[in-house]
Amino acid sequence: MGKYLLRRILQMIPVILGTTLLIYALVFALPGDPVRAMFGARPVNEAVAAQIRSEYNLDKPFIIQYLLFLKNALSLNFGMTFSGQPVISVIGRAFPVTIRLALMAFVFEGIFGVIFGVISGLKKGKWYDSVILIVSLLLISVPTFVTGFVLQYFIGVKWRILPVTAGGSPGFLDLLMPAMVLGSVSMAYIIRLARTEVSSNISEDYVRTARAKGMSNRSVIMRHILRNSLIPVVTYLGTDIGTLMAGAMITERIFNIQGVGNTLYQAILRGEGPLVVSIVTILVLVFVVCNLVVDMLYAVLDPRIRYA
Repeated sequence: MGKYLLRRILQMIPVILGTTLLIYALVFALPGDPVRAMFGARPVNEAVAAQIRSEYNLDKPFIIQYLLFLKNALSLNFGMTFSGQPVISVIGRAFPVTIRLALMAFVFEGIFGVIFGVISGLKKGKWYDSVILIVSLLLISVPTFVTGFVLQYFIGVKWRILPVTAGGSPGFLDLLMPAMVLGSVSMAYIIRLARTEVSSNISEDYVRTARAKGMSNRSVIMRHILRNSLIPVVTYLGTDIGTLMAGAMITERIFNIQGVGNTLYQAILRGEGPLVVSIVTILVLVFVVCNLVVDMLYAVLDPRIRYA
């Protein structure tokens, strides 16, 4: 197991380097001059502009800028934003909000996705199975921003159950509706995944054998069907934490949440390369670590990996 985990950790290094290089190249290739964009419609003093480019290493070739970024990132020095704030401070303010939002969405999709998926799988062919499948298909097909605006109108404006927007310092109720929107698509995938696994395992030989031995229906479901059916669901949930954080940009824009997604969007508009690459790098790290945790879980559960 140790060799397996070591291989997985070593594989993280080229993934992170390749991702940061790609993102840095895309930011570098963005049209326009970020220094001139800082001045807006005002005339630009070329001497001041040259000083700013030198301060942010914008006058150096692409590969030099990237290597300088990597060198500073090793000491957690991600540079300064164009507004003069340390990048690490901006990220430190934004990440806790997005983490709370992602965790709430994770709990929402995990609980309701598993419950409805198991019900649908156990009662395959019934009318409520069809309803659950139709709703899950709609959630997958409809874009997130449409779902967000619909919930805002009905739950926030018409019925006034939850706040329409979250604002700068959101609480639990402020993030509840955004979490539902963010986790809706993943919940639909979990429903369909759990339904497929449950309906497949319910007809396996070991289930029939357990019932032939006199086990109650509840024991068969809890000890045999669910235990084997939820393994793929746990895998999906383990990797989805990073996906939720990375996919929060649209949700945070809709509900005016000052998190990582909103900060990333603003940084892209301003052409702030160090801030964009720093945020994406941390998101990639979160995603890769979540994958590593899932791999470790498999290494513990699967003897073929544990003794490899």
